[in-house]
Order: sequence, then C-alpha cells, then structure tokens
Amino acid sequence: MPVRVTIGRCEIDLAAHTALDDGTPVRLTPAQWRLLEILLRHPGQLVGAQRLLTEIWGPGNERYTHYPRFHMAGLRRKLEADPSRPRHLLTEPGMGYRYQP
Repeated sequence: MPVRVTIGRCEIDLAAHTALDDGTPVRLTPAQWRLLEILLRHPGQLVGAQRLLTEIWGPGNERYTHYPRFHMAGLRRKLEADPSRPRHLLTEPGMGYRYQP
C-alpha cells in the first residue's frame, strides 16, 4: 500500500495521517480517515458497503447503509477537484466504493 497518494490537488500521507490541499491542511474525521485508508489499500478494486460498515463501524451496523455514502460525499468535497464529477473516489451504485488512482 502506498504511504503517499495524490487525489486531485490533495497530497495524502497515510503514515503521518495528514492531508494537504496545495499545502493547506485538510481536516478529515476519524471515519473519513478509516474509509479513505481502506479504499487506498485496494486501489482500483470494488469495496462493498457491507464490508466498510463492518470494518469502520463494527459488526451489527450493517443496516446503516447511509454511513459510507455520507462519509464518501464528505471525502469528495474535501479531496476531489470537482466533487460532483469525482475521478478518484467513486461510487458503484448498489455495489460499493472504489479508489481509482
């Protein structure tokens, strides 16, 4: 897994837990960090919503399908150049999410 990743203008350093947008720090919530880390660990691969719910929020939270959708929208607003047309943080409707390098 890469330690540093660029998404649009943002430089993500997973080891340091930092995100910079043209040098300006971007504040991510703990859930957003966890979601981003999981997606970055599997570049180009579909990660199912149920898997994300279990890994981030724990077993028994599988019915809260809006959680990943909500946090993915926040990540896009903070990291994508055009959140309405994301290039890197993608949703596959009814299936899951993927990080496209």
